[in-house]
Amino acid sequence: MNLYQGTLKIESIEIVAKETKKFLFSVKNYKSLDLKSSFEDTPLPFSAGQFISLQFTEKAWRAYSIASTPTEDLIELIIRIVPNGLGSTIIDKSVVGDEFVFKGPFGHFVLSENKESNLIFLGTGTGIAPLRSMILIEKTKLNRPMKLLYGGRDSEDIAYLDEMNTWADDLDIQLGLSRTTDFGDYADIAQNCRITEFLEQDAAFDTKSEFYICGNGNMVKSVVEILKEKGIEKDKIFMERFN
Repeated sequence: MNLYQGTLKIESIEIVAKETKKFLFSVKNYKSLDLKSSFEDTPLPFSAGQFISLQFTEKAWRAYSIASTPTEDLIELIIRIVPNGLGSTIIDKSVVGDEFVFKGPFGHFVLSENKESNLIFLGTGTGIAPLRSMILIEKTKLNRPMKLLYGGRDSEDIAYLDEMNTWADDLDIQLGLSRTTDFGDYADIAQNCRITEFLEQDAAFDTKSEFYICGNGNMVKSVVEILKEKGIEKDKIFMERFN
């Protein structure tokens, strides 16, 4: 896939979880870095699971996974506001109408070509972004069985909590909330645990399952170790680690 550079304009801003904001961007213009072709007000080509980089200073770029699908006109990013983070500080102060230079799409964290597999998605924090894109694009295709294991300290850490049950009819959702037993309206899908514990509990994994993991590095490492212990082949495990 070609790489592009151009301008994104903020169309809306919304708080979606603790210290996490959702930004919707329109793509104002961009050009192919390989072919030098220019495009204006047209959707950015990318694959579900990929990320783009936003420029905040002359030398400072920050990478963010795309939460929207390639079929949508707007680019959706969810960004955790990290105290004193360079990119976080700038984008936290941004308002509708502000514009940022972007480059991308990047990354090989995309759905495989295997059309027979069940799909199991595991994420923490803003790691839900590429998983959301994958789930939404997959439901328009083969509608394969899908499971989402999503973790946080409590329900306030869970982005898209109010909409994820609409993502796909056959999406099985399990929330791991490590620091609370107050699940409120989500008691039927939440447990007081880390998402790694779901893997220890579940004996239904087989050679038809593929695993897509995104979140902080320690979580990703732990999940991969568990899957390997369960005999899951390396070519069934796909990951994106956040620093």
